[in-house]
Amino acid sequence: MRYLLQISDCHISPEPGGHYYERDSELLLKRVVAHALSLGISFDAVLLSGDLVHHGELSAYERLLQTIQPLPGVRCWVAGNHDNSEQMDRFDISVLKQSELRLGRWRLLLLDSNHLPDGKGSGSISPDSLEWLESSLSKHTDAPTLIAMHHNPLPTGTPWQDQIMLANADEFWSRVKPHSQVKGVLCGHVHQALELQYAGINMWSAPSTAVQFKPGVLTVTTEDDPQVGLPGYRWYELHPDGQIVAHLERVQDIFES
Repeated sequence: MRYLLQISDCHISPEPGGHYYERDSELLLKRVVAHALSLGISFDAVLLSGDLVHHGELSAYERLLQTIQPLPGVRCWVAGNHDNSEQMDRFDISVLKQSELRLGRWRLLLLDSNHLPDGKGSGSISPDSLEWLESSLSKHTDAPTLIAMHHNPLPTGTPWQDQIMLANADEFWSRVKPHSQVKGVLCGHVHQALELQYAGINMWSAPSTAVQFKPGVLTVTTEDDPQVGLPGYRWYELHPDGQIVAHLERVQDIFES
């Protein structure tokens, strides 16, 4: 058994104590980390699935990595539309454009979904990365595989979010569908905990460690449900036979001082 922790959409501010939607995003991340540690799980890897800082400052990435330092597991990350890939490249963890992490029998493929950004929040996977993905899947047909990126490759039913999802999702799925070893796709971006399915492949989005967005609305609206609006994260049990058990955690005491 292997264990993967997914943390997403932290939106760490340029300065300590800075706020994102009127909440101290760095403090919230610290409490999320404390909650994950309280599970007592020896995670094999920690996936940071984008929008990790809000304006791409080097110092914010430094504080982010310091905050998650107590967590067990290899670190890997993908950039979100609020991230700065050049700044992220300065740190010695998994490369941003395309890379692979082995977790026992499992393979975790990391893709950059920020090719050709539209300036509104959408992005795509580059042709080179799609070729790499298809080649990698064709070479390793027996290894159960997860694919991670920032942008959601499936619509959520929330109109404003569906306008900024993965722009070339159809092309992505055309490369993935023929490969039965792909067991799931992990993403962030939507600030919601969703579980969707396409062609028999599950897609899980992790909630934000900071602020959740309300589903089904026309414009950006923060979640007003007191439970669903809590910061959170996901973790996954990766079984040797290819089965995945996905867990969703909400940090209940997040507003206590």
